[in-house]
Amino acid sequence: MTVFLILATMLVAGALLLVIPPMLGTGAKAREHAARQEQARTVLIVLREQLAELEADHAEGRMAEADYKRSREELEQRALTEAGTAEAGVDFAPARGWALGVVFAVPVLAAAVYLILGTPEGLDPASVKPAPEAGHQITPEQMQAMVAQLAERLEREPSDVQGWMMLGRSFAVMQNFQGAVATWNRIGANIPDHPDILADWADLLAGAAGRKFDGDPDRLIARALELAPNHVKALALSGTSAFIRHDYATASAQWEKILANMQPGDGAYSSIVASINEARTKGGMPQLNPPAGAQVAGMGGAGREEGAQDSSASLTLRGRLSLSPELAQQAGSDATVFVFARPPQGGMPIAALRVRAGDLPVDFDFSKAQRMSQGSLPAQIAVGARLSKGGSATATAGDLESQAVLASPDAQGVSIVIDRVRK
Repeated sequence: MTVFLILATMLVAGALLLVIPPMLGTGAKAREHAARQEQARTVLIVLREQLAELEADHAEGRMAEADYKRSREELEQRALTEAGTAEAGVDFAPARGWALGVVFAVPVLAAAVYLILGTPEGLDPASVKPAPEAGHQITPEQMQAMVAQLAERLEREPSDVQGWMMLGRSFAVMQNFQGAVATWNRIGANIPDHPDILADWADLLAGAAGRKFDGDPDRLIARALELAPNHVKALALSGTSAFIRHDYATASAQWEKILANMQPGDGAYSSIVASINEARTKGGMPQLNPPAGAQVAGMGGAGREEGAQDSSASLTLRGRLSLSPELAQQAGSDATVFVFARPPQGGMPIAALRVRAGDLPVDFDFSKAQRMSQGSLPAQIAVGARLSKGGSATATAGDLESQAVLASPDAQGVSIVIDRVRK
């Protein structure tokens, strides 16, 4: 408050210093005008003396009549010019009454205008809310608002494949099955004919129904497999649906198709073999013998993926986010920047931070960020950032973004640079 008042007083005083001196006749222009008038008066005195001498010479006969007339006309013309100079210009005579009025009027008017158009309560420190910290976490409420915004946009633009995938996975992460079903009932008929989207939404709708695949889930899975017969998630869901129906032969057959495209060293290989053998056991079929050297988890597919950390591990990744100088002109200072930590294979973020473009470069810290998914942390996490031109968490063309950087969940000093425009 004190600083504001000091600055305001200095501005008012500066304005008065520009106005009052001329009104009192002490300004630079007033002095210049006075000097110009003094010079003109001096010239007029000299001209009068020259005219007197001219008259004397003519009277005494020392000057011819023609020369006398010509010289007199020149002197008169010069006198008129100098007289005009002396009278020209603004009246710089002191106006002390007006000056006194302005001295009182300007501060009073400035205060009145601020009280009407300004924010007087901003002068009270108790009423000023602290600015949000750079890198503050995205709350569940903010996430729900973003998902609702995305659903509304997909209602207008149902062909957005990435939007549908993001929407389905967002509902899954938040465990908002009721919202997912409501959204499906409203716009599900417009779902794009894409195997990834069909599989994601089949999984989501089955989860909302208590892992029952009858109806839309089975229909979406079947269509996804028509489009992509070896689609991993669709095959996995198809096998799960068959297993729940006690059709163990079909379940084993679908899961074996997944295994056919994997290497024994792949992280999920052992879990899939275990699930296949469980289905085979329940269906009275012989066990599947894995290749030599393959690590097979216990029955029920409870094995944990290779390279995954314990679910209680903390995400403490820290680093610095900056903006490439070449893109600085394209980033408004109030634009929103999202920093995402995702699994290396992509998908929904594990956690996210939000910062203001005007604060870049800025340090980011995921140690206090709220986890969006509660599963085990992978050994490597993909960290990236995106400057959203529209303020939405959904990526759109024209946004500025960084390349994803792989780092461990507890890495320090990770450098992220926003250096490209999203096409």
